[in-house]
Amino acid sequence: MSRALASLLDLTAQEVRGLAWSTRAGVPPDRPLEGRVVAVLPFARPALPAAAWLAVAQRLGAGVIRLADVSDIVGADDEFAVCAAAARWADVLVTSHALQGFARAAAVDCGVPVVNAGEGDGEDPAAGLSLIAAAEDAHAADPSAVGRRLHVAVCGDLRESRSARALLSGLAAFEATVLLVPARGRDLPEDALQRLARRTGRRPLRFEARSMSSLLDMVDTVLLSPESAPQLPLFKEVGVPPGDAERRARREIEDTDVLFVAAGGDVPDRLVVAPFRGRGRAVPEGREQRTTAAALAALLRHAVTGSAPGSDPAHRGAVLRYRSALGVRCQSGGCVSSRRSSHVSPDFLLLSRAPALLECLYCGARTHAALVASSEAGRYHELGSADSERILDQNLVLFRTHIEAEAAGFEPSRRAGAVGDTERL
Repeated sequence: MSRALASLLDLTAQEVRGLAWSTRAGVPPDRPLEGRVVAVLPFARPALPAAAWLAVAQRLGAGVIRLADVSDIVGADDEFAVCAAAARWADVLVTSHALQGFARAAAVDCGVPVVNAGEGDGEDPAAGLSLIAAAEDAHAADPSAVGRRLHVAVCGDLRESRSARALLSGLAAFEATVLLVPARGRDLPEDALQRLARRTGRRPLRFEARSMSSLLDMVDTVLLSPESAPQLPLFKEVGVPPGDAERRARREIEDTDVLFVAAGGDVPDRLVVAPFRGRGRAVPEGREQRTTAAALAALLRHAVTGSAPGSDPAHRGAVLRYRSALGVRCQSGGCVSSRRSSHVSPDFLLLSRAPALLECLYCGARTHAALVASSEAGRYHELGSADSERILDQNLVLFRTHIEAEAAGFEPSRRAGAVGDTERL
């Protein structure tokens, strides 16, 4: 399978740290991509102008192909045809698209590495990599942080910010303490939170800001504890002495190395270093955060020269990778597998068998199945039945409803595990 740099969540801790190190080192003065070709194909508005990717590719010594160079030949209506045409000459593609998961799907379809330059409500890996590099710089420069894991607070419009999502994906790859502080009504979707929790093995600490204006003050912020119902105020008394939870929350806040504020709209994102150490409650404005050319260079070099993908860390916690074209499909309207079904086959992680819970590898959306079938026998069964337990992994097909199963040509089970059954499952 071709490498797709669609999400930092897919990378190992070693890969993320290596990319962050390359970003901190800057754009290399030599030309490591001499003799290579990079195609920049913005099918939707990218997070950065296409010119930024073209400029970095040329600084690295690569030849470049623009979208117009290819769409003039094959037309611009079929993005997959454009990618396939560009892949005849290019060593790596850089794409942006309105649908989430397009970079991953295009890499499978055209057979060359693809870098995600911004997709739908997904992430922007280059911006996330720039933020991780800045956080590691801050952590390394703080003598008090020696021997302590990186602490990052991610605040503001988490639902719409590609940068915030990419930063969280990168932080999930290695041992970092992550605090989420969404503006009211702008939290991550639950599927995204569950995906991060599965990747890290724990849920991040979560707070809630009562208003956007309070994000840089944190005085009226409350801790959201998944283990207990009460919401615990920070930095102020509520008539009782603070307990262990309050002290822990205060400690985690005060140890924050970097505070990233995704302001949303036309307001630039901001990065604040060591926001709560030695400054009391007042938090400085920080600096405007921009994606660096070095992050683009690191992603291009990794896509072109990186090792072939091995075991995918994004599959952690899964029972099985489920890729049957006969059964369930992703129901997310923003997912490439649901909107481009003629080009993209379903690709899920099966997180549990009973109940059957699946997570789309293209967009992260989760779905449940109620019926299980055997592609060999052509019959479907209720989950948990004797016959369902005997179906081999390679023959497994999952459906949400009887209507779906029968529309795909499967018949209901006739025996429900009768003695002497020789049907192959």
